[in-house]
Amino acid sequence: MSDQQNVHAEDPGAGVRPFVVAGAPEKSDLDLDLATQVVANPGSGGYRDLSMSDSAALELAKNPVAIAEVAGSLGTPVLTARALVGALLRRGVLSLDGESAPDETVSDATLEYLQGVLDSVKQL
Repeated sequence: MSDQQNVHAEDPGAGVRPFVVAGAPEKSDLDLDLATQVVANPGSGGYRDLSMSDSAALELAKNPVAIAEVAGSLGTPVLTARALVGALLRRGVLSLDGESAPDETVSDATLEYLQGVLDSVKQL
């Protein structure tokens, strides 16, 4: 038996694509980073017909949780967790945690300060 056959014999889901496990499209229109924080929407009403993976992810997301943490806790590859979270976001049972989103605007004072630090490091 080849090594590849051994892997599949030990883990029947080893060759299954992430979108199949998550029941979601392989490519998402959502740009989800592994550090993206999500949180459950308890009053959304989309909790019917959830898979065990969906339910476990929602349980984790009672408090804000990163997609990487979902993957680690569920024991799934990060691509599978990202597809799962994307599907739950589309259903409305999860939402992006806006409080933890990084502020993408940087003030001029911050840029000047960082440039000064860079210039000082270059002089060392």
